[in-house]
Amino acid sequence: MMTQIKRLATAIGILFLVLFIIIIFNQLMQVYLYASTVNHTLGIVVLTVLTTVFVVLLVVPVALFFRLPKPLLAPDSEDDMPAYIPQLSARLAKNKMLLGHTFDWSQKEELQRALYVLDTQANEIIQKTARNVFLSTSISQNGKLDALMVFSTHTKMIWDIAHIYYQRPTLKDMISLYSNVGTTTLLATQIEDLDISEQLEPVLGTVLQGSAVRSIPFIGPLSSVIMDSLLEGSVNAFLTLRVGVITKRYCGTLEPFNPKKARKAAIAEASVMLKVLVLQVSGQVVNAILKTARNAGSNTVRSGMELAGKATRNVKRGFFGWFRSAASEPSQEQ
Repeated sequence: MMTQIKRLATAIGILFLVLFIIIIFNQLMQVYLYASTVNHTLGIVVLTVLTTVFVVLLVVPVALFFRLPKPLLAPDSEDDMPAYIPQLSARLAKNKMLLGHTFDWSQKEELQRALYVLDTQANEIIQKTARNVFLSTSISQNGKLDALMVFSTHTKMIWDIAHIYYQRPTLKDMISLYSNVGTTTLLATQIEDLDISEQLEPVLGTVLQGSAVRSIPFIGPLSSVIMDSLLEGSVNAFLTLRVGVITKRYCGTLEPFNPKKARKAAIAEASVMLKVLVLQVSGQVVNAILKTARNAGSNTVRSGMELAGKATRNVKRGFFGWFRSAASEPSQEQ
């Protein structure tokens, strides 16, 4: 079964790669033809430059990724740990993120402490990425555009976390990670073992019951807009945190990586991080919505006043016109 799935995934990947190359080739030829209408030499130069740029953009990231060392998988038993620790110690000793620290690489506890330092830096990237995703998606609320943005953001986050630990996941694990990214992005309400409403309800309730929000007189009509915005941003931020934690646990652990166990642990850790993030950032979203509502209200009032003034002027003109015509009629009769 797994062999068939791998073959199917490979075939689909090759198909998408061929389609991508065809699209790029078609666009390059169109640009070449447009440039050639001006000058044939210019067309050749433009084609050469664009082809070089596309090749560099395609090859360099792949080359940089595969230059990272392969992951050191933790052994299944404690008996194999003595042989594993020197390999991990040699790997961590070369990590630039740990140059300012001193560790006894022969001790398992010291390795765990070194991984904790890397975990802290990975958490900063995860929280920063989730914050950006929360703010952007809660304000934009554009489904397809948000899905594309979240997918690209998750991809870069995985890349950054892999570089922190100075190792790369295997092709199989990368497929698993990125497929999870795609699933969580496009099917956010149907993730396995995940009930987002349970995680978000107490957080959003606390935000909406805050004194700053309750003191605003017209919050009632806007409460649904604010709730939708916070829910949209919170869901995407939660998924970002979850993907980041799974990647972190894969790259930095002394235990064998168990996907199911990692998913459950990621949900618990992401839930804690989400509560802090939403309480810190939600005020910016609420203030942005209220500011927009106030501006829209003032513009509406201003427009209404202008229309009322215009109507008043029209009435006055009509009245004075009627008065003049009425006054001129007796003089004409005389």
